[in-house]
Amino acid sequence: MRKFAALGCLLALLGALPAQAAGLEDVFGKQVPIGQGRPTVVLYANKGTRDELRQHAYQFIYDIRGEKPIVVVRVDLRDVPGLFKGMAKGEIRKSHRESLELMRDVFKKHGQPVPAELESSLFMVADSKGEPHKAVGLQKGFKQVFAKVLSPSGQEVASGPFPQSARKLEQSMASAQRESPPTRVAGRIR
Repeated sequence: MRKFAALGCLLALLGALPAQAAGLEDVFGKQVPIGQGRPTVVLYANKGTRDELRQHAYQFIYDIRGEKPIVVVRVDLRDVPGLFKGMAKGEIRKSHRESLELMRDVFKKHGQPVPAELESSLFMVADSKGEPHKAVGLQKGFKQVFAKVLSPSGQEVASGPFPQSARKLEQSMASAQRESPPTRVAGRIR
């Protein structure tokens, strides 16, 4: 009887997780902790938007540092031939390390200490089929980074082209942090 009760509790907990977080892993095989108490910024990019993302993302992340967000960069690999997707994932891993170093430099440039949670806050996800990108309306070969802000419970609170909507995204993240998180009962938000 206890085994059934434990199994029931486990299933209820799994049902309460946001659908976006279920099984999402980064290029290092780490689970992405969306909806687990911290707000999240999701940046949808591809190889064509790499320079634009690098030009604007670091300052944006620095500007929202007080919210201690999780940053997820979803890289669309639809433009990469199948034979080279493994190499592309290796490049994304390399880019992850470079991005952490560049973020450290931004904090140092502003005379701020590097947050202890910096390394556990950046996740890069390789999307081979681009399904998440399609879901937000991005066609193969898109030229504009798209961003979403998710509340600490994993609910979308704002989205838009990046960096044009950066101010709106920043404001929505701050307001989502101040709101009390919704309560989930039997997989439903109340």
